[in-house]
Formats: sequence, C-alpha cells, structure tokens
Amino acid sequence: MTRKEGHQLLVFCNLVATSIWIALNFETSGALERPYHLFVLVLGLSGLFWSILNGQRPVPTEEEQATDNDNAYSKLQFEIKRRQDAGRSSVGRILRYPLRTFSKSKPSSISLVACVVARALILRRIVRGVECSWDGVEIYLPLLLSLLELLTKDYRIPSIPRFEKAPQPPRHYHLRHVSLVAVWVLSAHGTISFSVDHTTYICPQANHLRAWIRTLQFLGVVLDAVIINTVSKVSREGQESGKPWAQLSQLALATTGVLAAVACLFLWWNPPYNHTPRYLNWSLVPDSKTILSMAFAGLLSTNFVLSAVYLLAELRSTSIAITTTCVCLYIYHIFASNSEYSVIPKRPINLLCFTAFGAAFGLIRLEREASKSQQLLSMNQKTSRALLYFYVLCSTSFYGQKYVLYSTAAEFPNHPITALISSARSISSNWEKQATKSMSIAEAVEEYQSRYGIPPPPHFDKWWDYAIARKSIIKDDFGQIHEDLLPFWGIKPSEIRNLTAHMLERPWTKVGGLRISNGTTALGPHIPPTHQWMVEGAADMINKFVEWLPDMDLAFNINDESRVTVPWKVMEDLKKHAKLSRQTLNRTKTLRSFSTNREWAGLFMEPEPPYPSDFPSPHFKEASLSSSFMDYGVIGCPPDSPSQKQTWWNKNSFCHDCAKPHSIGPILANWTLSGSLCHQPDLANFHGFHLSPSPFKPTKKPFPIFSQSKIPTFNDIVFPSPWNYEDKVTHNVSHDMPYSEKDRTVFWRGATSEGFAIRGTWQGMQRQRFVHLVNYTAPDSTVNLLLPNKGNGMGYNQQATTISQITSVTNISVSFVGEPKRCYGPDCNLEMEEFTFGDSVDFQDHWKYKFLFDLDGAGFSGRFLPFLESRSLVFRVAGFRQWFDERLVAWRHFVPVDGRLHGVWHLIAYFGGTERGLRGDGKGHDKEGEKIAEEGRDWAARVLRKEDMEVYMFRLLLEWARIVDDRREELGFDLNLFLKSV
Repeated sequence: MTRKEGHQLLVFCNLVATSIWIALNFETSGALERPYHLFVLVLGLSGLFWSILNGQRPVPTEEEQATDNDNAYSKLQFEIKRRQDAGRSSVGRILRYPLRTFSKSKPSSISLVACVVARALILRRIVRGVECSWDGVEIYLPLLLSLLELLTKDYRIPSIPRFEKAPQPPRHYHLRHVSLVAVWVLSAHGTISFSVDHTTYICPQANHLRAWIRTLQFLGVVLDAVIINTVSKVSREGQESGKPWAQLSQLALATTGVLAAVACLFLWWNPPYNHTPRYLNWSLVPDSKTILSMAFAGLLSTNFVLSAVYLLAELRSTSIAITTTCVCLYIYHIFASNSEYSVIPKRPINLLCFTAFGAAFGLIRLEREASKSQQLLSMNQKTSRALLYFYVLCSTSFYGQKYVLYSTAAEFPNHPITALISSARSISSNWEKQATKSMSIAEAVEEYQSRYGIPPPPHFDKWWDYAIARKSIIKDDFGQIHEDLLPFWGIKPSEIRNLTAHMLERPWTKVGGLRISNGTTALGPHIPPTHQWMVEGAADMINKFVEWLPDMDLAFNINDESRVTVPWKVMEDLKKHAKLSRQTLNRTKTLRSFSTNREWAGLFMEPEPPYPSDFPSPHFKEASLSSSFMDYGVIGCPPDSPSQKQTWWNKNSFCHDCAKPHSIGPILANWTLSGSLCHQPDLANFHGFHLSPSPFKPTKKPFPIFSQSKIPTFNDIVFPSPWNYEDKVTHNVSHDMPYSEKDRTVFWRGATSEGFAIRGTWQGMQRQRFVHLVNYTAPDSTVNLLLPNKGNGMGYNQQATTISQITSVTNISVSFVGEPKRCYGPDCNLEMEEFTFGDSVDFQDHWKYKFLFDLDGAGFSGRFLPFLESRSLVFRVAGFRQWFDERLVAWRHFVPVDGRLHGVWHLIAYFGGTERGLRGDGKGHDKEGEKIAEEGRDWAARVLRKEDMEVYMFRLLLEWARIVDDRREELGFDLNLFLKSV
C-alpha cells in the first residue's frame, strides 16, 4: 500500500468521523466499561490488518531494482524471499510475528509493549474507580506530546525537501508551537471544568482512593505520550525502509499475546464467584448485548487506531492529538443534553472556547508554514483546508447552541416547584373524583365494566358491602390490581396452580405458603421463624373476609426484594393471550360463581417438606451480591429503550438524558415515570438493589408471588404490607405538634441496610449517598438555585448559592445508627471510617422536626406511612412502589426526590430558605410546606387506613380467585340476578 497525497485527507476525515462516534457514545457503550477487553480486541484486529497489508506489499519494478548497485544479487535475494513467503501460509506468518518481535526487536520495542500493557492495566483501574477521577486530565496529552518533541528534538528528523531552495521554518517555530498548544490545552480544560456535572456517587476519603486514581490518570497520560511518540517513530522508520507495516503488526500481535497472558494469570489468581463484580463475570460468561457492543466498539476503535497510526508517519503527533481531543470535547458538549433549569449560563465558557478555537486555527497556520519546507511531517493543503472548515463548523455550532441556551434561560416567571404543587392539586382532585364516583353497586358494576372490559368477579356484592361498612371512599380505581394480574390471564389456571405448588414445596425459594380452605386460613409449616410474622400479618388481614373467598393457596415473598421479572417479549405474548381470554369472558351470557372442586397440591402443608431446604428450583437463581440491573431489572423494558441499548458506566458523570424525561432540571416532576428503569441506564449504579441485593433469588418465569413492594419493571403481585398492618412502627399523635412549632431541621436516622456492601458497592447506595451528601459536602461548594430576581423582584433567575447559606437557615441532623450492617469485612471497616455512626433515637422523636426524609431499605420503607400521618413534611426517595402509590400524588401529599439526589439542596432551599432570606430574596416556602404536610396527613387518614388495606386485599384476592379457576371465562358477578334476589 503506497501513500498518496489524497490518502491523507481521506484518512484524516475517517479519523474525525470515528472521533465523533467516540464522543457521542463514550459514556453509553458497554465496551468502554471494559477497557482491557477492548485493548485486546483492538490490538489484535490492528495487528491482523497490518499483517495482511504487509503480506500484500507490491513487487518492486525493474526500475526500482536497477537503482541498486548489486542488481543481480538483489534480484536473487528478492526471488528467494518471495519463494519462502509463498511456501508459508498467511496464518503461519502472522502467528510467528510475536515470537519474531522479541527475538529480533530493539529494547525500544520491548519498552513499547510494556508501556501498552501498563496503560491497559492503568485504564482498567481508573474505570473501576472513575468516581474519584479528575475531569479533563487527558486533555493535557497534546501539550505533553509537544514538549516531548521539543525535548527529544524529534522535529529534526531528516526531511525530504520539496524544492531545491525550500523555505526554512520560521524562527522560534517550535516555541510558538508549544505556546499555542498550551493555550489550547488550558482553554479546553477550563471548558471542561465549567461544564461538567457530577453525580452523588461517593469517592471515599478513608482509603485515599482519590489520590491514587488521580496519580494513575497522570501516569496514564504520560504513558500515552510515550506510546504515541514511539509509534510515530516506528511508523516513519517503516515508511522509509519500504516495510511500513511489518514491525507494527509484530508489535501489536505481541502486545495482544502479553495482554491475554496477563488476563489468564489474573483469572487464575482471582477465580470468579457469585460475589465478584460484573466486569469479572463478563470475562467468562459474556451476554449477547455485551458481545455485540464490544464487537461494534472494537471495529470502530480499530478504525481509529489504524487511521491515527497512518497519519503519524505524515503529521506531527500533536496535530492529531489536538484534532481528536477537540472533536471529542466539543462534539460531546454540542450534543449533550441541556436544561434551562439545571445549567446556569456560564459566559466564561464562550471566552474559553473562543480562545481554544483561536489557538487551533493558529496551529493549522503554523503547520502549513512548516509543511512548505518538508515532505515528511507535512499537512497538505486539502487536509488543512478541510480541518479549518471543520473547526469553523464546530465553533459555530457550539456558540450557536450556547447563545440559544443563554437567551432562553435568563428568567422564569414562576418557580417550577410552585407550578408543580398547583398542578398536583388539580391532578389529585381529578383522580379522587373518578375513583370515588360510584354510589351504588349498580354504578360500581357499570364502572368496572367500562374500565376493565369484563364483568366484576363473583362475590363482588360482598366486597361492595365490606367497602361500604369500612367507609372506604375508593371504590372504582384499582388500576394496580389490574396491572399486576393482567399477565396471568394469559396462563392456564392449572399451570398457575402448579407454579404456586412448585414454590411452596421448595423452602429454598424463600416464599411462605398460606392456604385458604373452607373459609379459614392456615400457614405453611416451613416458614422461617424470623419471617413468620409477615405471613401471619397477611392471614390476619384476610381473616376479616375469608368466608367469601374460595379455596386457594397463596405464595408470599418473605424477602424484601422483588422476585419476578419477565422478559418484554414474553410479557407481550402473555398480554395478547390475556386479551383473548378476557374477550371470551366478556362475551359470556351466563355468569357463574366460583368452582367448588378446585384442585390444589397439598404437599407443602405436610410436616416434612417434599424437598430439603437446600434443594434449589431450576426456575429460580441464586443472584445475591451481584448486580441485578442488566440481568433482571431491565429485561422487561422494550428492546429499543435506552436501558436495553446503553450502559452508563461512568459513575462520576451525571446522565442528563436519563433524568430529563421525568424532571424539570433537578426537580422531579413525574413521580410515576421516575420509577421506570427503562429510560434510566445510570440507575444501575445508584441503588443497593441494583448494585448488590441480599438475599436475592429471582426468576424470569411468571410465577405468582405476592410481595409487599416491587421495582416497577418487576412483575410481583403487590399486596398491603403486614409491616404497616401489624403496626410495627406507628405515629403517636400525642408526641406530634403543629408544623410551625417544629424545628427547621432535615432529620433522618437509619441503618446501612439497603443492599449488601461488598467491593465498594456501598458507594452508590441511596442511604450512604444521602448521608454523605448532606454531611460532607464542602460548605463553600455552590449550587445554582432559582431565587427571586434581585433587580426588579419579578420572576426567578439562577443564582450561585453556597451550601453554608442553606445550612445556616435549615439544620441538618442526618446520620447512621449503630454500626455498619449487611457488609463484607473490608467494606464494613471503610464505612465505619467514612461515616459517623450515632445512637438510636426513639421513633416518636421524629415529629419534632419539619423535614423528614424517607429512603428505601432492602425493599420498601416501612416508615413512610407513619411519616405521612404526621404533621411533618415528608421527602420521599423510593425506587420500590407499594399498593397505595396510585392513590398518592407527588407534590400534593409528599415531596418527591429523584434517586440520584442531585436535587436535594434545591428542595431544602425551597422549603427551608437560604441565608439570603434575611434580605428578602431567599425566604423558605413555609406555607407551601405546611400545606403539603397537612394534605398528605388528611389524605392518609382517609384512604390509607387498615380498613383500606383490607378492602384492597379483599378485591385483590377475589380477582385472583377467578384467574386460578378452570372456568374463569364463565365467572363473574351477575348484577341482574343480584337485583332480582334483592
């Protein structure tokens, strides 16, 4: 392959295009989460490509051979070499390259291989600890390359003059070059510093991880400079020797072999177990999504490397580095999601960008001047012109986008929270009207038929009488029950009963059995004593109406975590079959009551279980202490959803696109949508259940498991929690006080019980991040709040406010109690060093404080209902949803908080105020806070009572009893027959 002038422009454009792909997919490609694998793949493909090129080099012409003084000898040697090569297979030559490299290579080649291997290991460690990384360190690579060229006098490589009297480079050319590169690097780094948004993922101080990761980052950039400088020399030497690809291919394949050997040693030294992180399990058991992502990223990254190495023989390495970093940086910011509420206009960015692009234009001009005096390391006119046009387009797009952002984000007529509160009241009122409008059983039957398209279940009249007797105002809207049970209409009743028996007969599955027979309830004899209260509480609830229920067995999840997650395609098929089954029922002329001859397997009620406690189920998997997000959390999402297509591996970088669908800047606007994982791939790093649940035995088959709560993408059947029904924690009215008399304090006490902390997973858990955020954020850190306009007092604009200006008005009393729980030894020690653990407090002491935060534990939070019953303002952070969530409206009954916790300071400042409130421009919204607290309390007293739990459970089990009946397509409540009997 000979080099031609037109090739430079083509390869350069290819390099830019590949850099754009890297910029747009840097944080969402699963392959980039595994840099070591990517190194092996890219180097292997590059080595093979160069080997192929080397094997297909053209035969020298007679004129080229005649220039040698020993022409005959050269012909003989060439013919011998050609015949030797012809007798060897291409594969054989490729496989011998690595061995040949070490047997004949110079020390510099061995050093290059060592540097590349070290760089792969360093990058792998940086990615694992990316939460402690320093933004923009890599941007200094062009400056290091420029300094390295200057110090090693690499720019004095013999060149081939274009003309007999070629003009010499301008005086002090190289110093000017270094100066322009320095200006560009500093400006680009300033742009990054001003525009980056971090997550609340914890970088622990206790183990000095921050210093270690940042040291590795600097070392990595130095290695990058050395590697690029060495590869450019090898590429130019190969070009001059007429064998441009031979040594490169040998070096690439040799490095691939060394990396593979190191990986084998690593796996031998660290054998994978269930508790190992996902990046290690991937090494042995890759999934199809990871393989496709790695293959696509590997091909594009190989294309990038091939293009860059090709250009290193013709251009200065600094020119290539500046071009690629400039493309990655500014293209990323042009296409990055922006919000007028979350991004304060930073006019210094414009100045920095102007300076950076000005320096880039100066470097292009300087490069063109130097190119006139040489052929090697020369940028031709077409390339420089194309690069100039690209910079103009890039800068224009960047400035244009920022101008639109600045011009639309100046002022806002109302605070978004005020608007959300007003909207929530309207939504809540409309929901209440449609959920409570039936005043008679006839109206209730008609409403049921119109909502769900089928007649109500048998004994609907008994349920109606029960609801009226318990003074339940919610009589029409039970959408959660419909949503939970719909898929089971697509499964045969006999199969549902077999699935239930399968679980109950195997204690290993961690479900507790409850049998309803002849109007009584009986608990299964094999429920662990520590969890027996849960099934007993459910039985207490059911006993209030059990006389109207047919015989059936129920399987209750005795763990806190969700259990059932059905793949999207399977769920869609179940819903299609369910629709057909329900249509058949709707066409039935004669409706019947429940069957009396139901067949339920009774083995689980025997004193000795059919299977020993350690006998696993083939349909469930022991998945404790490993990430659940990709394998279970999002498999129920549509194939084209972001969480199915992307992997947000950068725990330190905030995902604006993930939060934007349900947010207004940092404020959570759509509570229901925020529960879905399908558009939020970054949540894999921000909840204990997604990071390392324990215990966790999930299934991907539609087993009928009744759980107290669930992640919205799971398919458990939700029922009212016995924890609340049995009054495990309660609100004592006598200890409460009016909102105005409470301390203006954010209060939370709890344990580290969200997930099992192992190998640093606690750094992403909700509870740990919340405690760390409110206690350890530097007082002089700033947050951009929407505050009343200082100028005319009309509307709101964004103003930088320090954390101390917020905490000087609203006190923070947040801490863990006791000692670290649910953690592995080293992680327990780290948590003990990182956090302050205090003493437990009386639960009734919560009512002294205005602001109560409620966060998930291993599952749902059992404290939310008592909090809601109090006169305090409840801030709710919840990934798990319960039976009552459809009845509550965020911003009317409680304050919703995004699980990323990036809006916490905004919420505290809005309701609690800031130090500026003393001057009239940052007062807290006490009236709004008190209104939400009172409306939440009043609504809970009306629709979240024990009686409401019983009414919900009664209706749920009537619906379930019909689904598991073999004659379910004939079962229903006959209103006409009922009216005649009355």
